[in-house]
Amino acid sequence: MIFRNALAPKASDTTDLNNPAPWFLKMFGNESSSGERVTVNSALGVPAVYACVNILANGIATLPFQTFKRTKTGRERDKKHAVAKLLEQRPNPYQGPFKFKHLIETHRNLWGNAYVNIEWGADGRPKGLWLLNPASTEPVVNVENNEVWYHTVLPNGDNVKIWHGDIIHLTALSTDGIKGKPPIQVIRESIGSAQAAQKFKGKFYRNGASTRGFLKIPGMLNPEAKEVVRREWEKANTGINNAQRVAILDAGLDYQSISMPLKDAQFVEGMNFDKKEIATFFNIPMHMVNELDRATHTNIEQQAIDFIRNTLSPIYTQYQEEFSYQLFSLREQERYYLKFNLEALLRADKKTQAEFYKIMLGEGVYSINEVRDLEDRDAIEGGDKHRVDLNHVSLDIADDYQLARAGLKGGEGNGEE
Repeated sequence: MIFRNALAPKASDTTDLNNPAPWFLKMFGNESSSGERVTVNSALGVPAVYACVNILANGIATLPFQTFKRTKTGRERDKKHAVAKLLEQRPNPYQGPFKFKHLIETHRNLWGNAYVNIEWGADGRPKGLWLLNPASTEPVVNVENNEVWYHTVLPNGDNVKIWHGDIIHLTALSTDGIKGKPPIQVIRESIGSAQAAQKFKGKFYRNGASTRGFLKIPGMLNPEAKEVVRREWEKANTGINNAQRVAILDAGLDYQSISMPLKDAQFVEGMNFDKKEIATFFNIPMHMVNELDRATHTNIEQQAIDFIRNTLSPIYTQYQEEFSYQLFSLREQERYYLKFNLEALLRADKKTQAEFYKIMLGEGVYSINEVRDLEDRDAIEGGDKHRVDLNHVSLDIADDYQLARAGLKGGEGNGEE
């Protein structure tokens, strides 16, 4: 009874999800220890959060998402399949591939979940991919048959349930295998601290970049007089337009300043610590958020490789698995699969790239036209043949090859005349 009464809001303090009251937000964990309320919109106001989310979204959005078909000799890219047309040309009438993937990754990193609704055509193949609002979508498990249904609110306000076969669900870290944890709430304290520091700086400059201080007045003043003195002082000496102006003191007033907090090393270190915490949480190398204190050319190059291997690789692997499973039929999955093309991210400087091509051409891995395609150049006649260095032959013909080069064949000419 006591607990119920403690949680009950005042009769006049009503709330709803569109305009939540402070007690409602505090009860459900949006407020950090710094007193700042951390939401998706407020978190994006923190430069480190915006940068990290945008870096991850750009990293995935710039990668071509391609469709491949298994063949007897290996694989070949299929550009005509319905799935290929959706992912490489237009997922829906309002978004291109870049915007579509960028928004998916933004949802996943802010809400912890991204939900893609599949629109099926009359032929049973997908003809449209639509992103649902993650703030109003909830996966629910039907305990009777162990099926997952997604309850969501459409843009027109309709409440609907969508079967899991019609949804591609991508998650951040999950503890139940169904729904991802919202990163913004997991790292609420660091974001709240960064928000508080930003707000402090804003108020500092609003007050004319002046330090805190106090006025010494001879004698005693009643409360009304104190308010008059404070108001007149702030009117004349605070605000950015009054910065650096000369203050004139009369009536025996004496102003004494308190130390400037923005010069305090702990304040600066605290802001840098929040920035590093946020970047670490999103697994972003520090040089990518403009933290270059310990950066060198060598370790930045290595960090870029680590970013692809340790940060992007787990993300695009989930994309490949979930999209392939949901967009292809069971029979198609035996032949078709989806894969991101990492060439754009792994491409080195021109000299290194030229040496790589030379090796791949010499070993017969690439044809001339494949190299030209990677460099966005037209194919040439006869460029589809794979060539190898004549110094490299298979082991089973190595002896005959060496004898032939010496002018001997099958041991002929070895006998004595």
